[in-house]
Amino acid sequence: MASRALNLRVAALAFGAALQFALAGQARAASEPSADEIFDRALAFARAQSYPPYISFVVTVRTQAKGRWLIEQFQSRCRARDDRVATDAKPLSSTNPFDNPYKFTLKVKGMAVHDSPNIEEPFGVPEISPIYDFGLSKLPPATSAERAYDVALLDTETLHNRRTYLLELTPLLDPKAYRLRELWVDAKTFEIVKLVSDGAFRSGQATTVAWIVTYTVNRGRWLIDSESTAASLVLGGYAPAVDQYVPLPGATRYDGISYSFTNFDFPKSSTDMLFIESRSTEAIQM
Repeated sequence: MASRALNLRVAALAFGAALQFALAGQARAASEPSADEIFDRALAFARAQSYPPYISFVVTVRTQAKGRWLIEQFQSRCRARDDRVATDAKPLSSTNPFDNPYKFTLKVKGMAVHDSPNIEEPFGVPEISPIYDFGLSKLPPATSAERAYDVALLDTETLHNRRTYLLELTPLLDPKAYRLRELWVDAKTFEIVKLVSDGAFRSGQATTVAWIVTYTVNRGRWLIDSESTAASLVLGGYAPAVDQYVPLPGATRYDGISYSFTNFDFPKSSTDMLFIESRSTEAIQM
């Protein structure tokens, strides 16, 4: 009889503990905002951002091609009022060796063919804006009838010692125009810390692969810290591309590409002549 009473007490204690745990979990869940609320507060954060007229920064490109690394740094400037970027064509530094000035150059069907072993920039000189928000500041609220995404709360994660909400975004409109797929939002400030976009830049193969974008706050300004893709891309060549996985003559395979942004400065003035678009490059966001 004593043994039976002891077992009943143990069972009652276990049930009580389980009930308390379940109630605590329900209380935590009730205190958390919904996925739509998190998303809308993240949109409000993006809309609240303001920037000085000009931003100066260094963008570093990293990729592997031809069995080695290409790492190049470029001086860039951004004009905040229209998000226009001007990047110096000559890199500040490069792992490419000094190019032979006496190399031969010929043309095949009007396209230049060089004998240089150097690795070309995968998408051209990077003219990437550090204040680009992938359209977040212009999106309608998730709680409105005009919403562009269905939003789901997948999990909470710790990023850089910060608790964040991980949101999954499913486009309800054109998925090529609405490219966001995941969003990490700070649980306290609702600052957008990281996102995944199905494509970046305005044209070319950068629009066909997923990009991970991280953000930072520099002197109170919310700025892109890095953009990267782990995809392997075959770019260039002397003939029109038929299949991105089949290298064409003169094409280069790039195994992963990343852009990082450093050395931010906020000059009070700059010449607007710098921002006249004068060369062709795919490395421009839209």
